[in-house]
Amino acid sequence: MLGVILYVLHTIIGQILWPAYDPIAMDISSLTADGAPNAALLRFMCDAYAWTMLAMVGTLLMHTKRKKQNALFIGFSVLMVMQMTSYFGYGLFPLDGDKTQMSFQNQMHILVTIIVVFSTILSFFLIAYGFHRISQAKLRNTSLVFAILVTVFGALNPIMMAQGRNILGLTERLVIFTIMIYMFGLSYYYSVMEV
Repeated sequence: MLGVILYVLHTIIGQILWPAYDPIAMDISSLTADGAPNAALLRFMCDAYAWTMLAMVGTLLMHTKRKKQNALFIGFSVLMVMQMTSYFGYGLFPLDGDKTQMSFQNQMHILVTIIVVFSTILSFFLIAYGFHRISQAKLRNTSLVFAILVTVFGALNPIMMAQGRNILGLTERLVIFTIMIYMFGLSYYYSVMEV
């Protein structure tokens, strides 16, 4: 839950500290791009978010392994792959300050984003199936709804770009904040409700 708060704060603080930043048109990665104002502070906040998420998913993996909830374990394993890809991939390949050039660094950043998006969607569907296997209908349905929302919102990015609409920041926020709400809820459930 703390990680989600840190991530949301990094987007808010980044926007406050960079008056020219347009959250409707500009992606979140621009906040931590090479040469962006306050990139070091915002990268630290992103790292702290990543550490908390890796710890949470690692705990969920141990929990489901101990309870022999194999289908749920697989879903959380894919979620761990997503978190590790995000942490190491974005850490190694932040956006270049000049996004108009398709540099190797920017190409790798886009590749990391594609892996993160598809592994997130896959993990949410697998987690929904895992909850189905252990007869947790509310958690299954919630996970399924969030999986569908992330899929639909994720499809908006290329659709809007293909139509020439400059709302990448908005469509990306729909995806990322939907993921953040789900992760917060998952953390809350396993921290408070499952105890």
